[in-house]
Amino acid sequence: MDLDYLFAIPSWNSVGILVTFFTYLAIAGSLIPAKLVPGVTLQDGSRLHYRCNGLLSMLLLALLLGVGAKMGLLSLTVISERGLELLSATFIFSFLVALALYAAGCKSRNQSSSLKPYVTGNLIHDWWFGVQLNPSFLGIDLKFFFVRSGMMGWLFINLSVLAKTIQSATLSHSMILYQIFCLIYILDYFFYEEYMTS
Repeated sequence: MDLDYLFAIPSWNSVGILVTFFTYLAIAGSLIPAKLVPGVTLQDGSRLHYRCNGLLSMLLLALLLGVGAKMGLLSLTVISERGLELLSATFIFSFLVALALYAAGCKSRNQSSSLKPYVTGNLIHDWWFGVQLNPSFLGIDLKFFFVRSGMMGWLFINLSVLAKTIQSATLSHSMILYQIFCLIYILDYFFYEEYMTS
């Protein structure tokens, strides 16, 4: 395999797509009307509150992408065409976020149940499970945010692959069934999103 090709992955376009997606989710999660749902009571008696508006955020994003595609501003197949680039950008981003959270958690002096560091001394355990219960950034609960982005990302990856198969005239019955079942699962998640907070 050509090393120049490997070093070109991820592209700046894939980084831009990823940053745009996360920025949209952060803004939409903060601005779109939401049901405020209290989380479980933590050891110190505090509770986090979650803005459950994932379904509206997802529908608005689908509408914006559809309008953008209709106006010729973007291609619905961009995710499937840049799959390897997006995958590698996501891996790098995930590693950097995990590293930042691990470092911030180990250095934290906060004594609230959400941010108090729980360091076991086993690097693999602490890295995998995290050292803070509910890490946040700019008021956004990161665990809730990244689960939401994963579910939405899954849907839009599927829809991009569907658009590509329709474009290439290779749509099959199994692809249709896969799309339907995944859509039902993802819609179910967002319809009952408030139950994911406990």
